[in-house]
Amino acid sequence: MSLLHRRAFLKSSLLATLAAQTKGMAAESPQTAPNSPAVSPILTPPSLQIPAPTSMGIVWGVTTRATGFVDWATRPDFSDARRVFAGSTGLRTLDDAALGVRLTGLAPDSVYHYRTGTVPIDFRGPYKILPGEPVLSDAYSFRTPGMRSPSSFAVINDTHENHKAFALLAAKLEELNPAVTVWNGDLCDWLDQMPKMLQTLLNPGKSAFAVSRPFLFTPGNHDYRGLLARELPRLLLTREPTERASAYWTLERNYAYRQGEIALIGLDTGEDKPDGHPAWGQLAQFTPYRELQAKWLADTLERPEIKSAPYLVAFCHIPLFDDSPKANPGDRLDGWASWQRHCHDLWSPLFERYGLQLVITAHTHRFRFDAPTAKRSWAHMVGGAGCDVPPKGQLTVLEGRVIGDRLKLTAHNLTDGSTLGEHTFAPRQV
Repeated sequence: MSLLHRRAFLKSSLLATLAAQTKGMAAESPQTAPNSPAVSPILTPPSLQIPAPTSMGIVWGVTTRATGFVDWATRPDFSDARRVFAGSTGLRTLDDAALGVRLTGLAPDSVYHYRTGTVPIDFRGPYKILPGEPVLSDAYSFRTPGMRSPSSFAVINDTHENHKAFALLAAKLEELNPAVTVWNGDLCDWLDQMPKMLQTLLNPGKSAFAVSRPFLFTPGNHDYRGLLARELPRLLLTREPTERASAYWTLERNYAYRQGEIALIGLDTGEDKPDGHPAWGQLAQFTPYRELQAKWLADTLERPEIKSAPYLVAFCHIPLFDDSPKANPGDRLDGWASWQRHCHDLWSPLFERYGLQLVITAHTHRFRFDAPTAKRSWAHMVGGAGCDVPPKGQLTVLEGRVIGDRLKLTAHNLTDGSTLGEHTFAPRQV
């Protein structure tokens, strides 16, 4: 046998031996994933996000690659349950961080019961995908908003990943029991580590604060920073898609709906530096984004359920004005914005035209209330910090509630148990 033939023979023999060994190993491998995983695939309790009269978003963190579903029902025993899987295309969601489902086809002003199901997936190859047994969460309930729902809300802001402070905020929210919580920006310092993001956004302070009471997310400037900022929709759902919104499909963080007698409007001020600031490395384009929001706002304020609301309140992170001549208006390259002149100039004429009564902002970590003036018909409130732990700073929860024929705004200072301010608003002339 020639040397060439001998090498070919040895090579073919070796390949045959390896193939036989591989076949034997495959025969010994289990064909289904373990029924009872050693570690639960559920990392966080569910959080209700971006509510709407006919839909509700639900997100929860997972410990392993998984898909999942939500069972929802009108009866607490789930005897009329329907199941909705994560994923809106031909493929169901497969994620190793979080799963999200938006329930649709709900009725306004109605109570629903729900539970999540998490299915761990052992993805060994394109033709060998082994699902585990579903792991169900506890059962919870929620109420969809509508014109007959409770007319109340609470606002927290600038929590900046401080879990100890958030536990205090969550306890106050539980006490106040608002219909919805507005998380008004700067939830994070920056986004670069998914494990930290999961705990910060889906189980802050280990409080399970949103299992039965939904929250609305309004981005802050810090929520746009970091390598994983574009991964945020995996954990925080974007607003409900509607046919009216098709022209504004890029405005994922704006929202508008009726909560009883109050119309809540969410606006996004973006970053606190100009798009051309060198810190952004040519990755920012907030100028056209804010301009498009002005067009969306003009259309939104004409919607019948918004236009007829007795109380109209807007939320955004960065303040819309500051009386100090030294205050940075956000269009200078030096420093950072203490208010956003660009947003003010775009949006305030619409506030005036439609009789908006109040804008609630954040960002400065100090509570402030600016009463209406002859030149500005709407009030302006800045929330205190949400990241300070007593006895430091102003750990603040803002509470809005319709009592009788007035909308009452109370600023609760958790640092010392005091009230930073109380203000009332009469219904608009609609």
